[in-house]
Amino acid sequence: MNRRNFVKRSMLGMIPLLFPVKVFSIFAHPENKHFIHGVASGDPTIDAVIIWTHINAVNSGECNVEWQVANDAAFKNIIKRGLITTSQERDYTVKVDVAGLESNAVYFYRFIYNETISDIGICKTLPISLLNALKIAVISCNNYEDGYFTSFRHIADNPEIDYVFHLGDYIYEYGTGQYCNKEFLEESNRLNDPLHELISLADYRKRYALYRKDKELQKAHRTKSFICIWDDHELANNAYFGGAKNHQSNEGSWSDRSAAAVQAYFEWMPVRAKSTSEMIRSIKVGKDANFFFLEERLDGRDKQLLSNDPEKLSTQRKMISKKQFDHLSEELKGSDARWNFLVNQVMFTGYKSKKEESIKEEDWWTGYPYQRDQLIEVFEGLKNPPIILTGDHHQSHVLELNSPDASTKNKLVAWEFLTPSITSKNDDRLTSEQIAKKSKLLYKLNPHMVYNDVAAHGYFILNVTKKQISISYKFNEDILLRDSKERQGPDFIIDNSNKLKKNV
Repeated sequence: MNRRNFVKRSMLGMIPLLFPVKVFSIFAHPENKHFIHGVASGDPTIDAVIIWTHINAVNSGECNVEWQVANDAAFKNIIKRGLITTSQERDYTVKVDVAGLESNAVYFYRFIYNETISDIGICKTLPISLLNALKIAVISCNNYEDGYFTSFRHIADNPEIDYVFHLGDYIYEYGTGQYCNKEFLEESNRLNDPLHELISLADYRKRYALYRKDKELQKAHRTKSFICIWDDHELANNAYFGGAKNHQSNEGSWSDRSAAAVQAYFEWMPVRAKSTSEMIRSIKVGKDANFFFLEERLDGRDKQLLSNDPEKLSTQRKMISKKQFDHLSEELKGSDARWNFLVNQVMFTGYKSKKEESIKEEDWWTGYPYQRDQLIEVFEGLKNPPIILTGDHHQSHVLELNSPDASTKNKLVAWEFLTPSITSKNDDRLTSEQIAKKSKLLYKLNPHMVYNDVAAHGYFILNVTKKQISISYKFNEDILLRDSKERQGPDFIIDNSNKLKKNV
Protein backbone atom coordinates (compact mmCIF):
# COMPACT_ATOMS: atom_id res chain seq x y z
CA MET A 1 0.00 0.00 0.00
CA ASN A 2 1.44 3.41 -0.97
CA ARG A 3 1.46 6.38 1.39
CA ARG A 4 -1.32 8.11 -0.51
CA ASN A 5 -3.72 5.20 -0.03
CA PHE A 6 -2.69 4.83 3.62
CA VAL A 7 -3.43 8.50 4.30
CA LYS A 8 -6.74 8.18 2.47
CA ARG A 9 -7.78 5.25 4.64
CA SER A 10 -6.47 6.87 7.81
CA MET A 11 -8.68 9.85 7.14
CA LEU A 12 -11.69 7.55 7.43
CA GLY A 13 -11.19 7.71 11.19
CA MET A 14 -11.54 11.49 11.13
CA ILE A 15 -14.91 11.55 9.35
CA PRO A 16 -17.33 9.67 11.61
CA LEU A 17 -20.37 10.95 9.73
CA LEU A 18 -19.43 8.64 6.85
CA PHE A 19 -20.44 5.69 9.02
CA PRO A 20 -24.00 4.74 9.99
CA VAL A 21 -24.90 5.93 13.48
CA LYS A 22 -25.77 2.38 14.53
CA VAL A 23 -22.13 1.34 14.19
CA PHE A 24 -21.29 3.45 17.21
CA SER A 25 -24.33 2.43 19.21
CA ILE A 26 -23.72 -1.31 19.03
CA PHE A 27 -20.00 -1.32 18.10
CA ALA A 28 -20.45 -4.16 15.61
CA HIS A 29 -21.20 -4.38 11.92
CA PRO A 30 -23.98 -6.87 11.11
CA GLU A 31 -21.96 -8.16 8.13
CA ASN A 32 -18.24 -7.74 7.67
CA LYS A 33 -16.64 -10.03 5.14
CA HIS A 34 -13.04 -9.28 6.11
CA PHE A 35 -13.47 -9.33 9.91
CA ILE A 36 -15.74 -12.32 10.54
CA HIS A 37 -13.81 -13.29 13.68
CA GLY A 38 -14.28 -9.94 15.41
CA VAL A 39 -11.71 -8.05 17.46
CA ALA A 40 -10.12 -8.59 20.87
CA SER A 41 -7.82 -6.99 23.40
CA GLY A 42 -5.68 -8.48 26.11
CA ASP A 43 -2.73 -8.37 28.50
CA PRO A 44 -3.29 -4.76 29.57
CA THR A 45 -0.61 -2.98 31.60
CA ILE A 46 -0.71 0.50 33.11
CA ASP A 47 0.35 1.99 29.77
CA ALA A 48 -0.19 -0.62 27.04
CA VAL A 49 -2.60 -3.22 25.67
CA ILE A 50 -2.62 -5.87 22.95
CA ILE A 51 -5.27 -5.44 20.25
CA TRP A 52 -6.12 -8.31 17.90
CA THR A 53 -8.11 -9.22 14.82
CA HIS A 54 -8.12 -11.69 11.95
CA ILE A 55 -8.37 -10.92 8.25
CA ASN A 56 -10.63 -13.24 6.27
CA ALA A 57 -8.34 -13.04 3.25
CA VAL A 58 -9.27 -14.45 -0.14
CA ASN A 59 -5.70 -14.44 -1.45
CA SER A 60 -2.48 -15.99 -0.26
CA GLY A 61 -0.37 -12.86 -0.29
CA GLU A 62 0.36 -10.21 2.31
CA CYS A 63 -2.37 -7.99 3.75
CA ASN A 64 -1.70 -4.43 4.91
CA VAL A 65 -4.00 -3.56 7.80
CA GLU A 66 -4.46 -0.20 9.47
CA TRP A 67 -5.17 -0.03 13.20
CA GLN A 68 -6.52 2.92 15.17
CA VAL A 69 -6.96 3.67 18.89
CA ALA A 70 -9.14 6.57 20.03
CA ASN A 71 -10.48 8.19 23.16
CA ASP A 72 -14.04 8.11 21.82
CA ALA A 73 -16.30 5.66 20.05
CA ALA A 74 -16.77 8.04 17.12
CA PHE A 75 -12.98 8.15 16.57
CA LYS A 76 -12.92 11.96 16.52
CA ASN A 77 -9.79 11.88 18.66
CA ILE A 78 -7.49 9.16 17.31
CA ILE A 79 -4.43 9.03 19.56
CA LYS A 80 -2.59 6.02 18.09
CA ARG A 81 -2.55 4.54 14.60
CA GLY A 82 -0.33 2.44 12.43
CA LEU A 83 0.00 -0.06 9.63
CA ILE A 84 0.78 -3.74 10.10
CA THR A 85 1.29 -6.56 7.61
CA THR A 86 -0.09 -10.06 8.03
CA SER A 87 0.00 -13.18 5.88
CA GLN A 88 -0.61 -16.91 5.82
CA GLU A 89 2.54 -17.32 7.93
CA ARG A 90 0.56 -16.06 10.95
CA ASP A 91 -2.79 -17.33 9.67
CA TYR A 92 -3.80 -13.75 8.74
CA THR A 93 -4.08 -12.79 12.40
CA VAL A 94 -3.16 -9.26 13.44
CA LYS A 95 -1.72 -8.38 16.83
CA VAL A 96 -0.50 -4.94 17.92
CA ASP A 97 1.07 -3.97 21.24
CA VAL A 98 -0.21 -0.43 21.70
CA ALA A 99 2.00 1.50 24.12
CA GLY A 100 2.05 5.03 25.52
CA LEU A 101 -1.45 4.92 27.01
CA GLU A 102 -2.79 6.38 30.25
CA SER A 103 -3.39 4.12 33.24
CA ASN A 104 -6.89 2.99 34.24
CA ALA A 105 -8.29 4.45 31.02
CA VAL A 106 -10.87 3.18 28.53
CA TYR A 107 -9.96 3.24 24.83
CA PHE A 108 -11.69 2.35 21.58
CA TYR A 109 -9.93 0.55 18.74
CA ARG A 110 -10.64 -0.73 15.24
CA PHE A 111 -8.96 -2.06 12.11
CA ILE A 112 -9.32 -1.14 8.44
CA TYR A 113 -8.58 -3.47 5.53
CA ASN A 114 -9.54 -2.96 1.88
CA GLU A 115 -11.69 0.02 2.93
CA THR A 116 -13.66 -2.28 5.24
CA ILE A 117 -13.87 -1.30 8.89
CA SER A 118 -13.88 -3.84 11.70
CA ASP A 119 -16.10 -3.86 14.76
CA ILE A 120 -15.15 -1.26 17.35
CA GLY A 121 -13.45 -2.79 20.37
CA ILE A 122 -13.23 -1.42 23.90
CA CYS A 123 -10.17 -1.96 26.09
CA LYS A 124 -8.97 -0.72 29.46
CA THR A 125 -5.48 -0.27 30.87
CA LEU A 126 -4.62 -1.32 34.42
CA PRO A 127 -4.72 1.06 37.38
CA ILE A 128 -1.63 1.97 39.37
CA SER A 129 -3.43 1.37 42.68
CA LEU A 130 -6.73 0.22 44.14
CA LEU A 131 -8.12 3.71 44.56
CA ASN A 132 -11.22 2.21 42.95
CA ALA A 133 -12.33 -1.41 43.12
CA LEU A 134 -10.92 -3.83 40.54
CA LYS A 135 -13.60 -6.15 39.12
CA ILE A 136 -12.58 -9.24 37.18
CA ALA A 137 -14.66 -12.04 35.65
CA VAL A 138 -12.86 -15.35 36.25
CA ILE A 139 -13.78 -18.04 33.72
CA SER A 140 -12.63 -21.30 32.15
CA CYS A 141 -13.64 -24.33 30.09
CA ASN A 142 -15.83 -23.37 27.14
CA ASN A 143 -16.55 -26.49 25.09
CA TYR A 144 -18.28 -25.74 21.78
CA GLU A 145 -20.27 -28.98 21.63
CA ASP A 146 -21.54 -28.87 25.23
CA GLY A 147 -23.76 -25.78 25.05
CA TYR A 148 -24.14 -22.17 24.02
CA PHE A 149 -21.65 -19.53 25.17
CA THR A 150 -24.32 -17.26 26.66
CA SER A 151 -22.23 -16.54 29.75
CA PHE A 152 -19.89 -14.58 27.50
CA ARG A 153 -22.82 -12.32 26.59
CA HIS A 154 -23.65 -11.91 30.28
CA ILE A 155 -20.04 -10.86 30.92
CA ALA A 156 -20.07 -8.45 27.97
CA ASP A 157 -23.32 -6.85 29.13
CA ASN A 158 -22.12 -6.30 32.71
CA PRO A 159 -20.70 -2.75 32.89
CA GLU A 160 -19.14 -3.42 36.29
CA ILE A 161 -16.66 -5.97 34.93
CA ASP A 162 -13.30 -4.37 34.09
CA TYR A 163 -11.31 -7.37 32.86
CA VAL A 164 -11.60 -11.12 32.21
CA PHE A 165 -9.21 -13.80 33.46
CA HIS A 166 -9.52 -16.91 31.29
CA LEU A 167 -7.94 -19.83 33.15
CA GLY A 168 -7.68 -22.25 30.25
CA ASP A 169 -9.48 -24.84 28.11
CA TYR A 170 -10.47 -22.07 25.73
CA ILE A 171 -10.84 -24.70 23.00
CA TYR A 172 -11.11 -28.50 23.14
CA GLU A 173 -9.05 -30.72 20.89
CA TYR A 174 -11.49 -33.63 20.51
CA GLY A 175 -13.19 -34.71 17.32
CA THR A 176 -16.91 -34.18 16.92
CA GLY A 177 -18.97 -36.29 19.32
CA GLN A 178 -15.99 -37.45 21.38
CA TYR A 179 -16.56 -35.04 24.28
CA CYS A 180 -19.95 -33.38 24.16
CA ASN A 181 -23.59 -33.30 25.14
CA LYS A 182 -24.89 -35.67 22.46
CA GLU A 183 -28.50 -34.51 22.72
CA PHE A 184 -27.41 -30.89 22.39
CA LEU A 185 -25.20 -31.79 19.45
CA GLU A 186 -28.07 -33.47 17.60
CA GLU A 187 -30.49 -30.62 18.22
CA SER A 188 -28.14 -27.70 17.59
CA ASN A 189 -25.89 -29.16 14.88
CA ARG A 190 -23.12 -27.16 16.58
CA LEU A 191 -20.27 -29.25 15.19
CA ASN A 192 -16.55 -28.93 15.62
CA ASP A 193 -14.32 -27.83 12.76
CA PRO A 194 -12.39 -29.82 11.81
CA LEU A 195 -14.55 -32.83 12.61
CA HIS A 196 -11.53 -34.90 13.63
CA GLU A 197 -9.19 -34.55 16.62
CA LEU A 198 -6.68 -31.72 16.39
CA ILE A 199 -3.18 -32.82 15.45
CA SER A 200 -1.65 -30.36 12.98
CA LEU A 201 -1.20 -26.61 12.92
CA ALA A 202 -3.98 -26.33 10.33
CA ASP A 203 -6.28 -28.30 12.66
CA TYR A 204 -5.68 -26.05 15.68
CA ARG A 205 -6.08 -22.94 13.55
CA LYS A 206 -9.44 -24.12 12.26
CA ARG A 207 -10.72 -24.84 15.76
CA TYR A 208 -9.81 -21.36 16.99
CA ALA A 209 -11.44 -19.87 13.90
CA LEU A 210 -14.62 -21.81 14.68
CA TYR A 211 -14.78 -20.65 18.29
CA ARG A 212 -14.05 -17.05 17.34
CA LYS A 213 -17.02 -17.01 14.97
CA ASP A 214 -19.30 -17.43 17.98
CA LYS A 215 -21.09 -14.08 18.35
CA GLU A 216 -21.32 -14.20 22.14
CA LEU A 217 -17.64 -14.99 22.56
CA GLN A 218 -16.91 -12.20 20.08
CA LYS A 219 -18.98 -9.78 22.13
CA ALA A 220 -17.04 -10.54 25.31
CA HIS A 221 -13.73 -10.05 23.51
CA ARG A 222 -14.98 -6.86 21.89
CA THR A 223 -16.03 -5.26 25.18
CA LYS A 224 -13.51 -6.58 27.76
CA SER A 225 -9.75 -7.00 27.88
CA PHE A 226 -8.78 -10.66 28.50
CA ILE A 227 -5.78 -11.94 30.43
CA CYS A 228 -5.35 -15.61 29.59
CA ILE A 229 -3.47 -18.75 30.51
CA TRP A 230 -3.81 -22.10 28.78
CA ASP A 231 -4.57 -25.47 30.34
CA ASP A 232 -4.44 -28.90 28.71
CA HIS A 233 -7.15 -28.87 26.03
CA GLU A 234 -5.49 -26.09 24.06
CA LEU A 235 -2.90 -28.87 23.63
CA ALA A 236 -4.43 -32.30 24.43
CA ASN A 237 -6.13 -33.83 27.46
CA ASN A 238 -3.87 -34.19 30.53
CA ALA A 239 -0.89 -32.64 28.76
CA TYR A 240 2.52 -32.59 30.42
CA PHE A 241 6.02 -31.66 29.26
CA GLY A 242 6.68 -34.87 27.36
CA GLY A 243 3.23 -35.90 26.14
CA ALA A 244 -0.48 -36.13 26.93
CA LYS A 245 -3.06 -38.73 27.82
CA ASN A 246 -4.86 -37.87 24.58
CA HIS A 247 -1.74 -38.14 22.42
CA GLN A 248 -1.03 -41.55 20.92
CA SER A 249 2.04 -42.87 19.12
CA ASN A 250 0.19 -42.97 15.78
CA GLU A 251 -0.48 -39.20 16.01
CA GLY A 252 3.08 -38.13 15.27
CA SER A 253 5.58 -36.59 17.67
CA TRP A 254 4.35 -34.75 20.76
CA SER A 255 6.90 -31.99 20.24
CA ASP A 256 5.47 -31.27 16.77
CA ARG A 257 1.88 -31.37 18.00
CA SER A 258 2.45 -29.21 21.06
CA ALA A 259 4.48 -26.72 19.00
CA ALA A 260 1.59 -26.47 16.53
CA ALA A 261 -0.91 -25.97 19.35
CA VAL A 262 1.19 -23.26 20.96
CA GLN A 263 1.72 -21.46 17.65
CA ALA A 264 -2.01 -21.38 16.95
CA TYR A 265 -2.66 -20.13 20.48
CA PHE A 266 -0.21 -17.25 20.08
CA GLU A 267 -1.73 -16.38 16.72
CA TRP A 268 -5.38 -16.41 17.80
CA MET A 269 -5.27 -15.20 21.42
CA PRO A 270 -4.68 -11.58 22.54
CA VAL A 271 -1.58 -12.38 24.60
CA ARG A 272 1.75 -10.59 24.63
CA ALA A 273 3.77 -13.77 25.19
CA LYS A 274 5.68 -15.36 22.33
CA SER A 275 6.97 -18.40 24.22
CA THR A 276 5.88 -20.78 26.97
CA SER A 277 8.18 -19.12 29.49
CA GLU A 278 6.61 -15.71 28.76
CA MET A 279 3.20 -17.09 29.72
CA ILE A 280 4.54 -17.17 33.29
CA ARG A 281 3.88 -13.56 34.23
CA SER A 282 2.45 -11.32 36.89
CA ILE A 283 0.31 -8.22 37.32
CA LYS A 284 1.09 -5.83 40.14
CA VAL A 285 -1.40 -3.14 41.13
CA GLY A 286 0.74 -0.86 43.24
CA LYS A 287 1.18 -2.20 46.78
CA ASP A 288 -2.39 -3.41 46.85
CA ALA A 289 -2.59 -6.60 44.78
CA ASN A 290 -0.34 -9.03 42.95
CA PHE A 291 -1.58 -11.65 40.46
CA PHE A 292 0.82 -14.48 39.60
CA PHE A 293 -0.09 -16.39 36.44
CA LEU A 294 1.25 -19.94 36.46
CA GLU A 295 2.00 -22.34 33.58
CA GLU A 296 1.39 -25.95 34.64
CA ARG A 297 1.58 -27.98 31.42
CA LEU A 298 4.70 -27.42 29.35
CA ASP A 299 7.08 -25.86 31.88
CA GLY A 300 8.52 -29.01 33.41
CA ARG A 301 5.41 -30.93 34.52
CA ASP A 302 6.13 -34.65 34.92
CA LYS A 303 3.71 -37.26 33.63
CA GLN A 304 0.62 -37.86 35.76
CA LEU A 305 0.66 -41.08 37.79
CA LEU A 306 -2.09 -43.30 39.15
CA SER A 307 -3.23 -42.42 42.65
CA ASN A 308 -1.81 -45.67 44.09
CA ASP A 309 1.62 -45.34 42.43
CA PRO A 310 4.31 -45.04 45.17
CA GLU A 311 6.49 -43.04 42.76
CA LYS A 312 3.97 -40.20 43.18
CA LEU A 313 5.71 -39.33 46.47
CA SER A 314 9.12 -38.83 44.83
CA THR A 315 10.96 -35.62 45.73
CA GLN A 316 11.95 -35.35 42.07
CA ARG A 317 8.42 -35.02 40.69
CA LYS A 318 7.39 -31.58 39.51
CA MET A 319 4.17 -29.81 38.58
CA ILE A 320 6.18 -26.77 37.47
CA SER A 321 9.88 -26.33 36.76
CA LYS A 322 12.28 -25.49 39.57
CA LYS A 323 12.92 -22.16 37.85
CA GLN A 324 9.21 -21.26 37.90
CA PHE A 325 8.81 -22.53 41.46
CA ASP A 326 11.79 -20.54 42.75
CA HIS A 327 10.58 -17.41 40.97
CA LEU A 328 7.07 -17.75 42.41
CA SER A 329 8.46 -18.44 45.88
CA GLU A 330 10.72 -15.39 45.78
CA GLU A 331 7.95 -13.15 44.45
CA LEU A 332 5.52 -14.24 47.17
CA LYS A 333 8.08 -13.87 49.96
CA GLY A 334 9.12 -10.46 48.69
CA SER A 335 5.61 -9.18 48.03
CA ASP A 336 4.49 -6.18 50.04
CA ALA A 337 0.99 -6.27 48.52
CA ARG A 338 -2.03 -6.70 50.77
CA TRP A 339 -3.54 -9.29 48.43
CA ASN A 340 -1.63 -12.02 46.59
CA PHE A 341 -3.42 -14.17 44.02
CA LEU A 342 -2.26 -17.33 42.26
CA VAL A 343 -3.95 -17.58 38.85
CA ASN A 344 -3.89 -21.32 38.53
CA GLN A 345 -4.94 -24.01 36.04
CA VAL A 346 -5.71 -27.08 38.18
CA MET A 347 -7.00 -27.64 41.71
CA PHE A 348 -4.47 -27.13 44.48
CA THR A 349 -6.32 -27.89 47.73
CA GLY A 350 -8.18 -31.03 46.73
CA TYR A 351 -11.05 -32.81 48.47
CA LYS A 352 -12.42 -36.29 49.10
CA SER A 353 -15.24 -37.87 47.14
CA LYS A 354 -16.44 -41.36 46.35
CA LYS A 355 -14.61 -41.17 43.03
CA GLU A 356 -11.31 -40.94 44.88
CA GLU A 357 -11.84 -44.43 46.23
CA SER A 358 -11.08 -45.77 42.74
CA ILE A 359 -7.63 -45.75 41.14
CA LYS A 360 -7.28 -42.89 38.68
CA GLU A 361 -4.72 -40.70 37.02
CA GLU A 362 -4.05 -37.64 39.17
CA ASP A 363 -3.84 -34.40 37.22
CA TRP A 364 -4.27 -31.97 40.15
CA TRP A 365 -1.56 -30.49 42.36
CA THR A 366 -2.41 -33.30 44.81
CA GLY A 367 -0.76 -35.66 42.33
CA TYR A 368 2.54 -33.87 42.95
CA PRO A 369 2.63 -33.90 46.78
CA TYR A 370 6.28 -33.00 47.35
CA GLN A 371 6.22 -29.78 45.35
CA ARG A 372 2.74 -28.96 46.63
CA ASP A 373 3.98 -29.25 50.24
CA GLN A 374 6.93 -27.01 49.37
CA LEU A 375 4.55 -24.33 48.14
CA ILE A 376 2.36 -24.69 51.23
CA GLU A 377 5.47 -23.98 53.33
CA VAL A 378 5.86 -20.73 51.39
CA PHE A 379 2.20 -19.87 52.07
CA GLU A 380 2.68 -20.50 55.79
CA GLY A 381 5.44 -17.92 55.96
CA LEU A 382 3.38 -15.10 54.43
CA LYS A 383 1.81 -12.31 56.45
CA ASN A 384 -1.60 -12.87 54.80
CA PRO A 385 -2.97 -16.08 53.25
CA PRO A 386 -2.91 -15.94 49.45
CA ILE A 387 -6.01 -16.55 47.30
CA ILE A 388 -5.87 -19.24 44.61
CA LEU A 389 -8.10 -18.71 41.55
CA THR A 390 -8.56 -22.03 39.76
CA GLY A 391 -10.20 -23.31 36.58
CA ASP A 392 -10.27 -26.78 34.96
CA HIS A 393 -12.62 -28.48 37.44
CA HIS A 394 -15.94 -27.43 35.81
CA GLN A 395 -17.58 -27.08 39.24
CA SER A 396 -17.91 -24.29 41.80
CA HIS A 397 -15.98 -24.88 45.03
CA VAL A 398 -14.68 -22.69 47.83
CA LEU A 399 -11.98 -24.43 49.87
CA GLU A 400 -9.92 -23.52 52.91
CA LEU A 401 -6.37 -24.81 52.72
CA ASN A 402 -5.06 -25.63 56.18
CA SER A 403 -1.55 -26.42 57.30
CA PRO A 404 -0.68 -30.14 56.90
CA ASP A 405 1.51 -29.91 60.02
CA ALA A 406 -0.25 -31.73 62.86
CA SER A 407 0.79 -29.08 65.38
CA THR A 408 -0.79 -26.29 63.32
CA LYS A 409 -3.38 -28.23 61.34
CA ASN A 410 -6.11 -25.71 62.01
CA LYS A 411 -4.01 -22.82 60.70
CA LEU A 412 -5.46 -21.37 57.51
CA VAL A 413 -2.73 -20.90 54.89
CA ALA A 414 -4.76 -20.08 51.72
CA TRP A 415 -8.20 -19.97 50.17
CA GLU A 416 -9.06 -21.53 46.84
CA PHE A 417 -11.98 -20.47 44.65
CA LEU A 418 -12.83 -22.72 41.71
CA THR A 419 -14.77 -21.18 38.87
CA PRO A 420 -17.35 -23.39 37.11
CA SER A 421 -17.14 -24.15 33.42
CA ILE A 422 -18.76 -21.95 30.82
CA THR A 423 -20.23 -25.09 29.19
CA SER A 424 -17.95 -28.09 29.74
CA LYS A 425 -19.52 -31.16 31.32
CA ASN A 426 -19.90 -31.40 35.09
CA ASP A 427 -22.69 -33.15 37.01
CA ASP A 428 -25.34 -31.23 35.08
CA ARG A 429 -26.76 -34.44 33.63
CA LEU A 430 -27.65 -35.90 37.03
CA THR A 431 -31.12 -35.51 38.50
CA SER A 432 -31.73 -32.78 41.08
CA GLU A 433 -31.96 -35.46 43.76
CA GLN A 434 -28.61 -36.96 42.75
CA ILE A 435 -26.99 -33.53 42.69
CA ALA A 436 -28.28 -32.68 46.18
CA LYS A 437 -27.11 -36.04 47.53
CA LYS A 438 -23.62 -35.60 46.10
CA SER A 439 -23.35 -32.04 47.40
CA LYS A 440 -24.35 -33.15 50.89
CA LEU A 441 -21.78 -35.98 50.83
CA LEU A 442 -18.99 -33.59 49.79
CA TYR A 443 -19.70 -31.35 52.78
CA LYS A 444 -19.71 -34.38 55.08
CA LEU A 445 -16.38 -35.69 53.78
CA ASN A 446 -14.65 -32.32 53.63
CA PRO A 447 -14.80 -29.98 56.65
CA HIS A 448 -12.55 -27.54 54.75
CA MET A 449 -15.13 -27.18 51.97
CA VAL A 450 -16.95 -23.87 52.45
CA TYR A 451 -19.19 -24.26 49.40
CA ASN A 452 -19.89 -26.53 46.46
CA ASP A 453 -22.11 -26.56 43.39
CA VAL A 454 -21.38 -29.53 41.18
CA ALA A 455 -23.82 -28.84 38.33
CA ALA A 456 -24.02 -25.10 37.59
CA HIS A 457 -22.23 -23.34 34.73
CA GLY A 458 -21.02 -19.76 34.61
CA TYR A 459 -18.21 -17.85 36.31
CA PHE A 460 -17.46 -15.62 39.27
CA ILE A 461 -16.63 -11.94 39.64
CA LEU A 462 -13.62 -11.08 41.78
CA ASN A 463 -13.93 -7.63 43.35
CA VAL A 464 -10.70 -6.37 44.91
CA THR A 465 -10.39 -3.29 47.13
CA LYS A 466 -7.71 -2.17 49.56
CA LYS A 467 -9.57 -3.53 52.58
CA GLN A 468 -11.46 -6.57 51.32
CA ILE A 469 -12.11 -8.86 48.41
CA SER A 470 -15.39 -10.42 47.35
CA ILE A 471 -16.27 -13.32 45.10
CA SER A 472 -19.72 -13.34 43.50
CA TYR A 473 -20.79 -16.42 41.55
CA LYS A 474 -22.93 -15.92 38.43
CA PHE A 475 -24.71 -18.95 36.99
CA ASN A 476 -26.21 -19.57 33.56
CA GLU A 477 -29.82 -20.73 33.88
CA ASP A 478 -29.59 -23.16 30.94
CA ILE A 479 -26.60 -23.52 28.61
CA LEU A 480 -28.77 -25.49 26.16
CA LEU A 481 -30.84 -22.38 25.36
CA ARG A 482 -29.53 -19.58 23.15
CA ASP A 483 -31.34 -16.87 25.12
CA SER A 484 -30.64 -18.23 28.60
CA LYS A 485 -30.60 -15.71 31.42
CA GLU A 486 -28.22 -15.43 34.36
CA ARG A 487 -29.00 -16.12 38.01
CA GLN A 488 -27.16 -14.91 41.05
CA GLY A 489 -25.08 -17.43 42.97
CA PRO A 490 -23.50 -17.09 46.43
CA ASP A 491 -21.26 -14.23 47.58
CA PHE A 492 -18.12 -14.47 49.69
CA ILE A 493 -16.09 -11.73 51.40
CA ILE A 494 -12.60 -11.89 52.87
CA ASP A 495 -12.03 -8.86 55.05
CA ASN A 496 -8.85 -7.09 56.10
CA SER A 497 -8.45 -9.36 59.13
CA ASN A 498 -8.63 -12.47 56.91
CA LYS A 499 -12.10 -13.52 58.02
CA LEU A 500 -14.33 -15.13 55.40
CA LYS A 501 -18.01 -14.31 55.35
CA LYS A 502 -20.46 -16.13 53.11
CA ASN A 503 -23.94 -15.55 51.82
CA VAL A 504 -25.03 -18.94 50.50
